[in-house]
Amino acid sequence: MSAPRIQAVILDLDDTLFDHLESARRGLARLVEELGATLDPQTAAAWERTAEHLKGRRHAGEIDRAEYRRLRIRHLLADLGRPEEAATADDAQCDRLYDRFLEVYEEEWVGFADAVPTLRALHDRHLPVAILTNGPEERQQHKVRALGLAPWVAGVWTSERLGAKKPDPATYLAVCTALGTDPGAVLHVGDDLENDLRGALAAGLPALQLDRRRRVLAGSARIAGLDEVLGRV
Repeated sequence: MSAPRIQAVILDLDDTLFDHLESARRGLARLVEELGATLDPQTAAAWERTAEHLKGRRHAGEIDRAEYRRLRIRHLLADLGRPEEAATADDAQCDRLYDRFLEVYEEEWVGFADAVPTLRALHDRHLPVAILTNGPEERQQHKVRALGLAPWVAGVWTSERLGAKKPDPATYLAVCTALGTDPGAVLHVGDDLENDLRGALAAGLPALQLDRRRRVLAGSARIAGLDEVLGRV
C-alpha cells in the first residue's frame, strides 16, 4: 500500500527557519564592539563552545540560569584578552552585559534564505504549514512575526502553549488535530534528530531531518536545504 499523499507540513522554528547561529554571532559582534574590541572567528567559536559546555553543567544541576549567563560573560572577557576584568567582574556587571547581548541578538534576528520562499511555495500549492517549537510562547511568536513568516503559516504551536515538549507524541498530534489532518499525511521537518525526526516518526508522521551543515547527511530521511521539501510533497 502506498503512503498517503502529504496534505500538510509541520516545521520546526529554531535552526530550521530561524538562523540562531548567525543571529547570535551578529549580536555578539555588536556587544564586543561596544566593549571596544572586534569579534574574530576564534572568539566567536569560543563563545559557542562555552555555551555548549555550560549547558551541560546546567542540565546536570551544577549551575543555574543566572550563573550560566554570568560565566558566559566572564569567559568572553577572558577570551577578549581581559583576564583581570573577567576575574573581578561582579554579578551585576555580568548581568548587564548579558542582558545587552540578548537585546542586540534580538535586533539581529535573521531567518535562513530559503525559509520564506519555501513557505510561499507551499502556500501556493495549498498545503497548510504549521510551526511546532520547543520554546516560550511570547518569544517564539515574536520571532515568527519579526522574520516575516506569519503570513505563510496556519499557526505557531509552542511547548509552553501545549504543556509538553517534542519528542512527546502529544505535541505533533495536537498540531495534526488543529490542522484537521491525519498524522500519516502530515510531513514534519526540523533539524533535531530526536525532536524532529525520531519523535515525529514515532508519533506516526512522515518526517525529514534538515541537516544544513551536512554533519550526518545520509539516507532518504535527511535533506540539506529547506527547499528540498518541495520535492517531497
